[in-house]
Amino acid sequence: MNDNVVNETLRSVDFASAGPGTPGGIFLRKFWQPVFVSAELAVGKAKPIHIMGEHFTLYRGESGIAHVVGFRCAHRGTQLSTGWVKGDAIRCLYHGWTYDGGGACTERPAEKPSGAAPHISIPAFPTREHLGLIFAYFGEGEPPAFPPYPAFDDGGLVESSCDRFPCNWFQTYENHTDEVHVAFVHSPGGSHRALGRELTLPELWPEDTPFGMVRHSRVADGMERTTLYVFPNVMRIIIPPFNGLAGAGGWRDTYVILVPTDDENHLCFIVHSAVVPQAEQPAYLAAQAAFQQRCAQARPTIDVARDILAGKLDLSDVLDHPRLLVIEDSVAQGGQGAIADRTQEVLGRSDICVIRLRRLIAEELVAIADGRPGRTWVYEGQKPQRGF
Repeated sequence: MNDNVVNETLRSVDFASAGPGTPGGIFLRKFWQPVFVSAELAVGKAKPIHIMGEHFTLYRGESGIAHVVGFRCAHRGTQLSTGWVKGDAIRCLYHGWTYDGGGACTERPAEKPSGAAPHISIPAFPTREHLGLIFAYFGEGEPPAFPPYPAFDDGGLVESSCDRFPCNWFQTYENHTDEVHVAFVHSPGGSHRALGRELTLPELWPEDTPFGMVRHSRVADGMERTTLYVFPNVMRIIIPPFNGLAGAGGWRDTYVILVPTDDENHLCFIVHSAVVPQAEQPAYLAAQAAFQQRCAQARPTIDVARDILAGKLDLSDVLDHPRLLVIEDSVAQGGQGAIADRTQEVLGRSDICVIRLRRLIAEELVAIADGRPGRTWVYEGQKPQRGF
C-alpha cells in the first residue's frame, strides 16, 4: 500500500472517540487507567470522576483503600459522591442506602429488613494505587497485571500531578511524538527559557517496539535522545525541572499518562522522579511545597488556555504562571479545535513520528471495529535516554 493510500486510510480513522462501545473506548479500556492523584483523596472522602465519557464515584474508605463504584444510587438515582463514607462503604445522601467497595448494597435503613440486599448492587471496578496515582480498570473480564508500568528505580522522590486539557486526548499524544514543537511552543522566552540555551530542531525517526514506539531525536552535534510511547496512552521521557527549583533534583525520569474525560477534554497525569541527595532533601521539599502552593493559588491551566484561545489573554500575559509549560501545550493543542480535523492537514517530513503513531493506533482501532483481536503490547520497563 503506497503512502497516499495509507494517508487517506488514516484520515478516515476515528482517533478521537473514547466512549463505551467505540473502538477507541474499547482499546483504552483494555488497560489500567489513572483516575486521580492519590494525595488529593483524603480518607473518608468521596469524589465524582468523569472518565472516558462515563461518570463514576471515587472514595477512600476509612481503611485507606480507594474504591471506584457507580455514579448513582440504585434506589432513586442520586449522585453517590454527595453522600458520606462509612467504614469502607459509601452511604447515599438521599435515603442512606449503603454500598461496599464491590458495589453490593449492604444497608437500606428504611426498609424491612434493613440490612444487606443481595439482589441489589451498583457497578464496581478494580482499583489500585501506584506511583502516587489511583488506577482503575473499566474493561471486560479480568484486568491485566498490575502495575501497568514499573516504579522508578533511581531512588528519587516520586512526585505526581494532574492537569486538564481542553482538547481530545489523542491530539496531546501526537504532540508528544513531535519534538519540533518544543522550539516554537515553549521558547524563546517561554517555559524553556530557564534552560539557558537555544533549542534546536532535531532530526526525528520512529522505531516500532513490543510496547508501542520509540521516538529517536538527534541534533546537529550528534547528541541523541530517546522517548518511549507505551501504548495506549503513556509517554516515558527524561525532562528538566520546570518548577523554579533551579535544577534541584536533576533531569527527571517521567511518565505522562493521558486519560480522556470525554472526547473533547482529557486529564494529563505527570509522575516523575527527582533524585535529590539526602542532605538536600529538606530544603528541596520546602521549595517544592512552596511551588505547590503557588500552583494551588494560580488560575487553573485549562481556564487560562481557554481565555488565550478566546483572545481574552495572550501567552505573554501569563509568563509567571507556575504551570506555564502546560498552558503553552494546552493552547497549541486546543488551538487545533476540541477535536482536530485531520482531513485538512498538510503533513511534512518532520511529522514522521506522528504518522507512525497514527498507523500503529489505527491498526488497533480497525481490528477492534472488524471484531478481530489486536496486538498484545508488552512493556518490561525499558528506559528513555536523556541525550540533550
